Amino acid sequence: MDMRITLHLVRHGRTLWNEERRYLGHEDQGILVEGRQQLLPLRERFCTKQFVRIYCSDLLRCRQTLNVILPDSTMSAIPDDEDPGRFIPGVEYDPRLRELDFGDWEGNTYEDLKSDISYRRWIDNPAEVTPPNGESWEAFCSRIQAFLTGLYLDLKELLHVEEDPDTLVQAEAEAERAGYGCGTQRAELDVLVVTHGGVIRQIAAATLSHTEFWETQVSPGEELKLQLTWDGERWQGVRLS
Repeated sequence: MDMRITLHLVRHGRTLWNEERRYLGHEDQGILVEGRQQLLPLRERFCTKQFVRIYCSDLLRCRQTLNVILPDSTMSAIPDDEDPGRFIPGVEYDPRLRELDFGDWEGNTYEDLKSDISYRRWIDNPAEVTPPNGESWEAFCSRIQAFLTGLYLDLKELLHVEEDPDTLVQAEAEAERAGYGCGTQRAELDVLVVTHGGVIRQIAAATLSHTEFWETQVSPGEELKLQLTWDGERWQGVRLS
């Protein structure tokens, strides 16, 4: 039996540049107070969840988001500005989960850039055009794929999953004994990832059949939930929310 997980993909809370519809990539901007308030329903939703692994982009807006939504965090549900984005022990903060680096286009709006021919070509086909001083589409997709492969290897090590597949039942039993499951129900392998809109779109495109990058829309502070199964080479998914 193949490894199967439920992947909870959370986009960070709303920032000033989200409000202003500016390109926000590697600029390390925090979330707004209103954005923190909008995250509280996710905190409620996750209060009964036990995540076997938690991953987070290392950028401030994602760290702050995690601090709000993580039910067992000892921090305030609404972090104050004097203690922004504190690192939580046990969480994997991964720079591969950063948004695309928009380079010189960072901080600009569509209106600012619409007369730029290279920008218009990038909108039509981002694989053919790289933002000036920014990140190529190939590099972006490559690091997201590296994260997805690493996720399998990490869970395999955590749950002692072997290549000869009898193993998910054994892994789930072990997860339940370790406290990852609830009661006598079959243990669910829930994984939380707090990241950015472009990363969520690319994970969806890489794991869901017949899903293009721009088809997936997740607003700031919202969750996309996928059920993923490892087929021996890659994750194959179905959308749950």
